[in-house]
Amino acid sequence: MLKAERRSEILRLLDERNFMTVSDVADAMGVSSMTIRRDVNELGEENQLIRLYGGIQKIDIKEKELTTSEKINLHKDRKEFIGKVMNSLIKDGDVVYVGAGTTILYALPFITKKELFVVTNSLIAFNYLVQNTDYKLLLTGGDYAPVTEEFIGEHAEKAFDTLNLDIAFAATNGIYNNNLTTSNLLQGSIQKAAFAHAKVKVAVADSTKFNVSDVYTLYHLSDLDYVITDDKIDSETFDYYSQYVSLLNKK
Repeated sequence: MLKAERRSEILRLLDERNFMTVSDVADAMGVSSMTIRRDVNELGEENQLIRLYGGIQKIDIKEKELTTSEKINLHKDRKEFIGKVMNSLIKDGDVVYVGAGTTILYALPFITKKELFVVTNSLIAFNYLVQNTDYKLLLTGGDYAPVTEEFIGEHAEKAFDTLNLDIAFAATNGIYNNNLTTSNLLQGSIQKAAFAHAKVKVAVADSTKFNVSDVYTLYHLSDLDYVITDDKIDSETFDYYSQYVSLLNKK
């Protein structure tokens, strides 16, 4: 079997089974494990599959960005769990950035620290905080993105130029290997602006977001301080991503 044929067959097998060990692939194809391992390493470097301890897994490519209303009830319990972990990282009086996304929106009721100054580019997060807290608030403004109900672009990013954030929380559409990914470069760019002015940089992602890739890489996990997830993440995935960043999934 030619190399190109082997590579295509590996990806076809992963489409059927999602996760396989190298020996499983070798047996299915009648090829040595050493040969398959070389092919797998190349496919991993090309981001065509995910190499995990003990095997390989397909990359789930998101086809489109869901609207906030489409996402709002997805994995609500996991998002609420994440809010409790977020609260444990915040101190009274902190200057905090919270980005857009329903993960952070559902987390907000569980942030109970006092005298916070909260910066956000999310209109729905801002509205929730106005109605339910007495925190000092700053909404960045900028170009409004109706799909995600957030402000993006140069004006939004400039809002961070004179800010000193104690901690910044940003959501993501998917995490694979060392990459925090997004569907839109401008959405990623404002989160990078917040991280650039934060003492502590944190991504939040429920456990369904791991081993999932969106179109663009907005940040590397190894440049973050923490990634917060929920307690439903499996141990193999937890161990794999812990090589890049400190994962937090305890309240």
